This record gives sequence, C-alpha cells and structure tokens, in this order.
Amino acid sequence: MKILSLMKYELLKIFRNKGFLLSLILIPVLLSYLGSNLFPENMLSDYKIAVYNEDNSFLGRFGFLFLSQFFKWKDAVQITSQNELVKAVKDNEFDSILIIPKGFMNNLKNYKNTKLILVPNPNDLDSSVAIYTVVKALFNELSGIPEISTGSTTQFLLKGGISVDKKRNPPDIEIQIPNIKDGSLKNIKNASLDFQDMLAPSAILVLILIFSMGGIGISISQTRENGLLDIYRANGLKIWEFSLYKLFTYIILGLISSVITFYVFRHFGSNFSGGEMNMMILIILNVFMFATFGLLIASISKTTRTTTFLLAIFIGTMVLFGDVLISIPKDSVWYKWSYALPIKYSIDSLRKVALLNYNLSMVSKDLYIMLLFTIMSFIISYISLSYIEKK
Repeated sequence: MKILSLMKYELLKIFRNKGFLLSLILIPVLLSYLGSNLFPENMLSDYKIAVYNEDNSFLGRFGFLFLSQFFKWKDAVQITSQNELVKAVKDNEFDSILIIPKGFMNNLKNYKNTKLILVPNPNDLDSSVAIYTVVKALFNELSGIPEISTGSTTQFLLKGGISVDKKRNPPDIEIQIPNIKDGSLKNIKNASLDFQDMLAPSAILVLILIFSMGGIGISISQTRENGLLDIYRANGLKIWEFSLYKLFTYIILGLISSVITFYVFRHFGSNFSGGEMNMMILIILNVFMFATFGLLIASISKTTRTTTFLLAIFIGTMVLFGDVLISIPKDSVWYKWSYALPIKYSIDSLRKVALLNYNLSMVSKDLYIMLLFTIMSFIISYISLSYIEKK
C-alpha cells in the first residue's frame, strides 16, 4: 500500500538523522532520571488538611495535639466522627485527609508496627503529593517517633513528656483512595504519591508534545514548502492518504518516546499502582490526540516558520498553564482556564490511573473530551489541507 511504503520512507529518513535518533532515546532517560532524583523531601507548606483521630485514648489525644503542633497544621480541621469523614470525602474540599487509626499511639509506644492513613484529593494531586512527602519525610527523619515517657502524669511532665527514640520504625503511610460519590475509602495496593511518581505522567506528555505534535507539524510544513506534496499529488496521492501516513509515522515516534519514558521511570523506582494496560491505552490516546493537533496547526500555517512559532506557543502554553510541570493553585484564575486546554484532561487522567489506580471508567469524562478533540482536529485539518490544495 502507498501509505505503508510512504511511512517506511518517512521513518527511514528520520532515523538517518543521528541527532534525532539520539534525542529520541536520551531525552526520556534524562527526564526520568532527573525526576527520580532531584526532588527533595524536606519541604513544608500550608495546606488545607482534615485530621480524623480514631485513637481516643489519652495517648491518642495527646498524639493528635503533638502531630498538629509538630507539623504546624494551624489550618487543620479536626474530624470527630465517621459521618463527618464521609461528608469531608464527598465535599472534596481538603487537600488531604489524615486518619490516625485506633491504638496508634499505644502501638507506637510498645514498638509495634504502626501506620497513618492518607486520603488524597483526586482533583488536586499536587497538594496531596506535597503533604504525603512532608509526612513521610519528617517521620523518617525522626525515626518514627514521639517517645512517650511512662508513669504517672506528674512523672510524665517532670521527665519532659516526649523524647526521640531512634530504635522505633517510622509509621507506614497507607494511601486510601476516596470515592467522592458515596464517601467511601478503598485501600489500593502499591498506591504511591512520591514526587517522582507524580512527574512520570508529565514527562510522558512533554515527550508526546515534542515528538508527535511538534514532529508532524514541522514535517508537514516542510513537505508543503519544498514542493514535495505537489509531487505526491501529481503521482496520485490523495490528501487523506498524505494525512494518514504522516499521522501514523509520528504516532509511532510518540509511542516510542512515551513508552521508553514509562519503563525508564519504573526502572528508576517509580511506583505505578495503575494497571499497565490502562496506562498504555491512555498513552496511545494521547499520542493520537496531540499528533492530530500538530496536523491541525500545520494545515492552517502557510510556512514552516509560522508552524514552528505556533507549535512553540501552543506547547509552551500547555506545559506552563495545563498543570503539567507547574502546579496551578485552585484559587487562581488560571486554574479554570486550564480546562480549556486538552492537556489538562490528559494529565488528570494519567495521574489518576498511574497514582490512584483508577480504572478507565472513572476517567471516562476525560477520555470522551480527548476523543472529541482528536476527531475534530483531524476533520478540520483534512478540510483545511483539501481546501488549500484545491486553490
């Protein structure tokens, strides 16, 4: 078939460029390595946190006061009942909810294994990741502990109340995934909120933008500008065939770069709790969407210079204001505008599947919007290319 032979020609032409081939491999590795090693775990900030203390013993109540003061949660809201917890999950207003289980302080005192439960906000995973990192890092630094002095209350106070015991293991931080519809919580095995896990979906999308969206846009503009498209047309190649062979070529490149990124992140220790098949489906859908968007930009541009400029504008805007690399505060005017960008639905769905083990039905709204954007971009670009070539 013409499409397959032209795709083969295009890929061979690309892979002859050693610099491009090297970047296709090195950029995913570099981004994955930096994301896995450069984020510190000692940052503190103010977040809207709810704390549900199920440990109502004397030590439990004291432990809650200790944790509140130690972590400087001046804006923390205390939840006092299961009904309040369900309501807090449904309202989805907190950056995270921390649950102190029954017997936590007594188990800590007796050198038993302990855990704290963190309930992230699925619609604000940036803040949830920061809170998780703070809690985990500080407990690791303290080797887990307040050391509770024993004896009478008087002896407890005279001995200074608490001290540090480095023989204790820090509490495990268990992540439970909220169901906003009914307020229930679900324990997900291997769920993680480390910064390197948070960066992985961002790195995947950035590389898709570069190799699929940017690649196809520049390639089509150059093909039109140097007259090669006219030669193709004179030899009977139809516009839809031209569009498809370019599209499939740069979809392949986008898939190569994003799949390399996914597995390199895993190699460097990133923990993806989501199913591998769900991740691959999302990656493929994103590659298709941004490749068609690059096709659209090239179809409405007259020159390669114009295409390059528009690609830089669109890619830069999506990366900076699409909540991809820089977290956008929810009270910012940019947060609402970010939903006008297709990449916002991409990053939200990828993060929920990768970090929270959401299945695809739970991100169906994002998927429908991405599919709609893909179809519309291809239709408009095909009409635009057909109209231009008829002139």
